[in-house]
Parts: sequence; C-alpha cells; structure tokens
Amino acid sequence: MQRGVCKLCRREKELQASHLMAPALHKKARGTGKRGNQDPTVVTLDGRWHSSFQPKDYVLCRECEGLFSKRGEHYTMGMVSQQDGTFPLLEMLTNAPSRIPGRSWTIYTIRETPNIDRARLAYFAMSVFWRASVHSLKMANGETTSICLGKKYDEEIRQYLLGDISIPPNTSLIVSVCTDKTSQRSFFAPSENGKTKDRTVGFGARGIMFFLRMTNSPLPFQRRLSMVNNPDSIMTTYDCRQHSMWWVG
Repeated sequence: MQRGVCKLCRREKELQASHLMAPALHKKARGTGKRGNQDPTVVTLDGRWHSSFQPKDYVLCRECEGLFSKRGEHYTMGMVSQQDGTFPLLEMLTNAPSRIPGRSWTIYTIRETPNIDRARLAYFAMSVFWRASVHSLKMANGETTSICLGKKYDEEIRQYLLGDISIPPNTSLIVSVCTDKTSQRSFFAPSENGKTKDRTVGFGARGIMFFLRMTNSPLPFQRRLSMVNNPDSIMTTYDCRQHSMWWVG
C-alpha cells in the first residue's frame, strides 16, 4: 500500500494495488494441466507468449475497491465462462422462454430474463471503462491502456459509481454474450474502435463483450440494442469472432 488520493472518492487514504481487469479473469484463464506453463497466453499483433502479468497500480482506496466488488465485479465473475466450461450467463439466456432471432444476433429483453441482474453487469462494465480512462496502466507487452472518455464523462461515471447519480442518460451500453469458444476463453482490456464519428470503446471478459458509447446522438442500433437507458434492457448472443479486432487489439 501507499498513501495518496483515491481517484474515486477523492480522499487521501492508503491506496491499494488496484487491478484494471478483475484478478478472477486471470485466474480463470490459467491452464488446468499439471505439466508445463499454465499462465494465461497473451496475444498481440506481435505474437503470443505465456505471462502471469496483471496490470495494476495504486489508484483506489480499500473502501472503493470493496464498492466495485460488491456492486458489480463479484456478480459478473460468477456469470462469465468458467474454467470447467460452464457459462452461467449464456445458459440463462438460452433457457429463456422466448427470444427475438435475427440474422446474426439473438435478442433478449428484460421481460424474458428478469432474473439477470443487469444493474450489476452495467456497474461492472462502467467501472472498468472508467478505470481505463482516468489512469493509464502498463500492459503485458509494455504498452499502456489508451482510452479517453473525456473529463466530462469521467466525472459523470465517477458520480454514478459512487451512487450519487443514476447512469448518465447519454450512455449506450451494448452487452453481447458470445457463443464461440474463442471469446469464452479470452479477455482483453478496454480499447477504442478508432472511428471518429462512431467512437466506441469496448472490452471482453470471458464470453461477455461490452461496447460503450457516450453521446447525445447515438446511432439507432446503439440505442435499440443498449442494455441501459432502454425500457427493453436488451442483451444479445452472437458469434463474437466477428469482433476479433477488439481482443487482438
């Protein structure tokens, strides 16, 4: 620990070594064999290698770390694809009484899946995006995280994470649950799509993809498929290999 100003509550306290991505993701990504290197495989455009490296730095106090765990991280880690091959969230969706099939997406509204705690999933996603935006962390390949939501949105999300306000009304959060095994075994830190007009940030957590856009003029599909600020509170399933550029990036 070291003393400093917590970026969430903005009080001077003893700071913890805060992780960007949940430590449980690293643990679930480890191999289950008894021989050889069981560390997760890091994949970049430059190659692949085994590494136990976890991006972390002194960012939050113990109380705020506990807030993140209680309000979103603990629940979400129980819903992602597990080491034994089970995938609780995908199973809950596929067992829903009804769905809306599409050409590439299958859509589930809150009416068919009221037992899924969307508020905790949204809180987890927003906490990861916020951490990546307000503090740069070095990744396994030596590069640093590179998303920037902007000071206005950083502050709005901070107040939401503290529980002072509801999720900002200009937030579109698309949550896609992956049917392919590659995405179910992978996770990656927040990154940007590189577009100017449709600037979206996204990350993956063992079979769950989160795409965030904060704007007063979201594209029609972003508003329609959003899990937040949408009375239908949509979640989708699809083959996430179509977005392989996100996890390679």
